[in-house]
Amino acid sequence: MRLINTTTLEFSEFFDNAIPEYVILSHRWGSDEASFKDFEKGIQHTRSGFGKIRGFCNLALKSQYDWAWVDTCCIDKSSSAELTEAINSMYRWYENARVCFVYLADVSWRTTAPALQQASMMSFRASNWFTRGWTLQELLAPQDVRFNDRTWGSIGTKVSLIHEISELTNIDVQYLSPHQNIEVEPCSKSPDCRAHSGREPSIATRMSWVSRRQTSRTEDMAYCLLGIFDVNMPLLYGEGRKAFRRLQYEILKQSDDESIFAWASQFVTHAGLAFWPTDFRDSRYVHRWGPISNERRPYSMTNQGLSFPITWRTHLSEHNGLRVLLDCCVCGPQGLSNLELRLRYLRPGVWLRLGVQFSAASEQGLFHNPLRPGWRISKDGSLSFDDVAEARGVDGMREYIERLGCDAQELLGTDIVIASSDAFSESVFRANKRVLSKLQNSTGGVVDKGLD
Repeated sequence: MRLINTTTLEFSEFFDNAIPEYVILSHRWGSDEASFKDFEKGIQHTRSGFGKIRGFCNLALKSQYDWAWVDTCCIDKSSSAELTEAINSMYRWYENARVCFVYLADVSWRTTAPALQQASMMSFRASNWFTRGWTLQELLAPQDVRFNDRTWGSIGTKVSLIHEISELTNIDVQYLSPHQNIEVEPCSKSPDCRAHSGREPSIATRMSWVSRRQTSRTEDMAYCLLGIFDVNMPLLYGEGRKAFRRLQYEILKQSDDESIFAWASQFVTHAGLAFWPTDFRDSRYVHRWGPISNERRPYSMTNQGLSFPITWRTHLSEHNGLRVLLDCCVCGPQGLSNLELRLRYLRPGVWLRLGVQFSAASEQGLFHNPLRPGWRISKDGSLSFDDVAEARGVDGMREYIERLGCDAQELLGTDIVIASSDAFSESVFRANKRVLSKLQNSTGGVVDKGLD
């Protein structure tokens, strides 16, 4: 880790346990920042961004810290290996910093009169810092975050401004500062929400935090989330929006949180995964329940799409297609509601994602495991056994499935494949989009209309 000395403004490198205490800067990049190469050439003083580095180091020195880290000059961006290491380590670097100083170049903070105080708060709320992708981890990771205006004057801390920040970012206070003794507010959707507090935020919830943010480079919309989901992956600038799909693949490798499927979009997307973080805009209140069954098989990627385990939690009908109960719920004015993934049969071995909706198990039949028709899982997740259904046996279920035009062997197993657009030629994919359009019409257009 390359740090800058707050007195001499010279660099030193440290590794692992030898890294000293340091402070870290969070800011928005300007058009003329001083880079590592500028420091090597001795021309850093000619950059307008050098004043920001010097102001930050002066503030750090006043706070009695000898070492600091600034992303503009402490990374040699001409080295792809160093850049990859830095981006994959950045969340940890912010997390381990003693203090994160936030520099808001677009905020003037004056509180000498009530009118000035109100204008200052409006300026703080309007800061572009709250709209950027990279600043999300810079807000979440450090315990001690201190906000400063354009003159390095103190505005407040993450704790003292926590309710204003929560309102600006749509992040609940217990997630903003989990290590502080802060009173948790009731869920704004449902005051009696049992899933609101005392739990880690679900994947869908974390995705919702970045859904209204932006990055200058398309790929950075995925790379800025690596630390938030505790995953690592190589950087491939030039891959565009595929970076977000790769991020979801990496998350699936280590998590069984099915809220990753709880999103809403108008697009036919890759392997049932979201097209872009904006698909999670309405997923703030999606909470994870936990695995529905210990017998559930892991996810896997195939050349046809995402292999998705459905044991113990499916319902099949001619009118509604295949409904798969997810291990997550959404809270609303009426309390908690389970979520289900809706699918339509596309061709043998492949199903098409229609969307996510509130569970209708109580109205349209209980969920079951096609391999064992006698077992049922109710809307609340409890298991029961139906002697009559079991007597029908696998043969009866096979006949039922075949009447729907599906591959019986497929649903008598434990996994299905959710179609990936990569698995089809362009002409076939266009035809599939027409199929989806017809399915939307046949269901009254209620496909991925949202979770909010």
